[in-house]
Amino acid sequence: MRFIARNLLRSGADLLCLQEVSNAPGFLQHFQEHHLGGHYPYRLDPCGNDPRGMNLAVLSKVPLQQTRSHAGHTFPLLDNSRASRFSRDLLAVDCQLKGKNWRVFATHLKSMRGGPSAHRQRESEAAAIVEILSSQVGEQRPWVLLGDLNDHPDSPTLRRFLDPPVQLCNSLKVSGATRTATFPCRGSRHQFDYILLPCWLTDSLVDSKVWPESRASDHAMVTASFNFEGSSLT
Repeated sequence: MRFIARNLLRSGADLLCLQEVSNAPGFLQHFQEHHLGGHYPYRLDPCGNDPRGMNLAVLSKVPLQQTRSHAGHTFPLLDNSRASRFSRDLLAVDCQLKGKNWRVFATHLKSMRGGPSAHRQRESEAAAIVEILSSQVGEQRPWVLLGDLNDHPDSPTLRRFLDPPVQLCNSLKVSGATRTATFPCRGSRHQFDYILLPCWLTDSLVDSKVWPESRASDHAMVTASFNFEGSSLT
């Protein structure tokens, strides 16, 4: 845990969105207080749908305002064979950072394990998220979607986010990052972890990069920094 905490603290991020967080009683609070030294006193860690008890979580330096879990949200699979739910969750949090009201969506899509049924589930989850995000289109407050999307930038799953109606931009591509691979940390590497933002927000993007991986995770951290009228945030 100390290797993950070291990278998180080095990033200087105002808001952290984490995947595969244990739901063991007191685990995240212990991580906040003892590994992160209380630098991120605010958290959101509802129980999601992962049967292993591995949840999404948000840690923040500033108070979280309105928050929402979509663990109970139902949607049809793309082949209309049945109704489904997110394999983990989609979290939405509102907070004020450097004078700007932000909405951040965090998710962790179905893994590639499971063959065609897993691919169908993952793309169906992406389509359901796009439907939820469509209400954000046209809003002038900054917002982002981020997390482990478990697929390649040119995959049908990612095209759901990059094409209309939401038409988001990959922060690493916008920033011209030389390294874009986030998974796995050993062997053949791919980008599976993303920060996606509305294209109108790209003018405020200062930098986005992949951090050196922690020895405690097979994924590498992605961060994005923004600047608004002289105030920067990460």
